[in-house]
Amino acid sequence: MNETLISACQMFMIPATILFGALGVANSYALKFLVCIMGAATTGLWIYRVWYWTGLSLLDRRTALGLAGLFAAAWIITLLVQLKNMVAPGYNRR
Repeated sequence: MNETLISACQMFMIPATILFGALGVANSYALKFLVCIMGAATTGLWIYRVWYWTGLSLLDRRTALGLAGLFAAAWIITLLVQLKNMVAPGYNRR
């Protein structure tokens, strides 16, 4: 794999992973929602950066997009769960 691509993926993967930890310790639904938005935005930027990267081999591009897409899917699912929790009856406003 391209060494520059590896560094770029680490630049996005580390914050996305740290945000998953932050989601676990967030103590209110609003804070969890904000962390989910930040995680989704981070992975969106990651996908955008890899998508428009020139000079990547097809295999490197697909691998990087697959990894970014995996994180994006996890963040989108988590964001949808947080939205459901915020609008569901019995929502506890902590």
